[in-house]
Amino acid sequence: MGDKGDKRKSWFFFNPFSQMGTDEKRIGKDNNINGNENETNTTTTAETTKSGLFNQIMNVFRNAETAVENRAIAFEHAVFEEIKNFHEIFEAFKDLESKKYQDKLKDKSLHPEIENDVEIRNSKDLCREEKDFLKERKEQIKSSFAKYVGVNIEEIDVDDIPVIAFAGSGGGFRAMIANAAFLRATQSSGLYDCGIYSAGVSGGCLSIAQQYTSLHATKSNPVQNLLDHLKTRLSEHIANPHGIFTDLTETSHPKTAVELTFGGLFEKKYANLEERIIDIFGSLLAVKLLLGKDPKKDPNRQEPGEDLQSQDFKLSHQKRYLEGGTRMMPIYTSVEEGKKKPGSEDVVVYDWYEFTPFEIGSDKYDAWIPTWAFGREFKSGKSINNSPEQNISQLLGMFGSAPCAPLKNYLETFKDTIHSGWTKDKVTSLGREFGSLLGANMKDEIEDQNLFHPADNYYHGFDANQLKFKLLDSGVSDDLPLYPLSRPNREVDIIIAFDTSGTVNKHKKFEENQKRHASYRGIKIEERDVKSKYCEIYNYYLPVESKDDSKYTAHLCTFFYIPYLPNDKVKKIDKVNENFNPCKDFFMTKFTYSEEEVNLMISLAEKNWLEAAEEKVKPIIIETWKKKRDARIARSKNLK
Repeated sequence: MGDKGDKRKSWFFFNPFSQMGTDEKRIGKDNNINGNENETNTTTTAETTKSGLFNQIMNVFRNAETAVENRAIAFEHAVFEEIKNFHEIFEAFKDLESKKYQDKLKDKSLHPEIENDVEIRNSKDLCREEKDFLKERKEQIKSSFAKYVGVNIEEIDVDDIPVIAFAGSGGGFRAMIANAAFLRATQSSGLYDCGIYSAGVSGGCLSIAQQYTSLHATKSNPVQNLLDHLKTRLSEHIANPHGIFTDLTETSHPKTAVELTFGGLFEKKYANLEERIIDIFGSLLAVKLLLGKDPKKDPNRQEPGEDLQSQDFKLSHQKRYLEGGTRMMPIYTSVEEGKKKPGSEDVVVYDWYEFTPFEIGSDKYDAWIPTWAFGREFKSGKSINNSPEQNISQLLGMFGSAPCAPLKNYLETFKDTIHSGWTKDKVTSLGREFGSLLGANMKDEIEDQNLFHPADNYYHGFDANQLKFKLLDSGVSDDLPLYPLSRPNREVDIIIAFDTSGTVNKHKKFEENQKRHASYRGIKIEERDVKSKYCEIYNYYLPVESKDDSKYTAHLCTFFYIPYLPNDKVKKIDKVNENFNPCKDFFMTKFTYSEEEVNLMISLAEKNWLEAAEEKVKPIIIETWKKKRDARIARSKNLK
């Protein structure tokens, strides 16, 4: 029997003989069907049995006919509702092309940022908001850190607390799941509550972004809530047309759902920015990952009235979850379209950009803008238009574009389901662009990650020789977000990096990336403990400008490299599929996961962390804290 909640599955399998067992029990002594011994019986036993059974069968069929009829009516209503909802979706897409929607982009109540002009901030320093956050976060985690290192809270000075950062690699949905699973594993010892930064590349960004939405951040354990959510959310491919429309129609307000997830495409259009394939990809990601069941209402809002879930669709609004230092600060990454290194045809150089709820920019150019101003056009360091903040859907597409190569065929199907209009035309043109970009043998060329036209955005004054700059998945440069975490003024003490990328089995690739990054940043690398393949430890000596004499000194940062490698103990408990190995390269482009597969991935991350990494991480964190404490005490003595 099918699911009772699904009329299409259940009513066809009605069993007309399912009541026979109950009716047969009504036959009394001497084959008296009614079980009434006092009733006069004028027929033979055989005739009675035959007649009674016939009547029973007829009653059963009559009941079955009524049941089928009722279920058919219910099914008809369900189909009608689905058609009506799909029609509402189509109408919602058409509304995005209307003047009414364009007027909404000028609505100050929906987009208060359009009232503010902005200038580029040119500085090597952290922004004021991040500095304030660091103070608040250290105060917030003081008790948790004391508990983690095993001392009384009175022994902790906030200045001595190490700056601990978690780094999530790229690797598509596999990385999205596994990075969350690793973070969940760090909660058992209390380490998670001592973190200050959480940075990501590609799939790592997708994992982090969901943790700072009202769907999860409002819960007591956002990471666990996210993992539970993913167990039931990934059975349909993100670009399966029926799945897309189902996800949209299952919300309480499909029109709002379309506006939130696909509206960013039209915002770029109205801002005269070119829409790329990764913008479509971003909208599909948003439907699957960010959309709540009630997009018309913000679960975080306590006072009466409704508020759009739109707060989840603006990166700057994630800072509401950082107030008082209650959670780690997220750092997302992207890179500018690569350029050939002068004098070398083989080396491509990428400029890194970081995105936080506070600022977006690059420390290569020492240029920063408020996150709410991203998407505006700038001239001479000042914004010349006041466009709304760019939708996070398009940012997700940009952050995580590397795995989207297999979408070509899905886009063709998706295009056929959309009515005529700008959306259909755009998907069609992007499909052609995508096809020519991939070439005839898509499967072979998919191994090259740098396949996609990057996202188009206005120049922010970072490079005076170009009007616009183009950003894409930072995984084409490095699978780990070491660049923002090694920014000198952040003075990160501990980096715990989870590598769930497509090259995790190729250690040489990690070595090459690490060497290139060290050369670019001027970092001296020292092997500390590389005996275990599940947890390698390095000392990074980062150049930091001294506040006293403007000279550069070395800041020690301990780097833990934790690759997502197979574990025999996990392999033994794999009851799902003996061929299911989430460490394989092709899993980077896998978009569907069953609950059993997600559970297996969680188990692998947990085993690798608890059995190989945790016991190595804690002593070094305690050692780092003591060194900072002793250095502070020594400085105070020298001042006397």
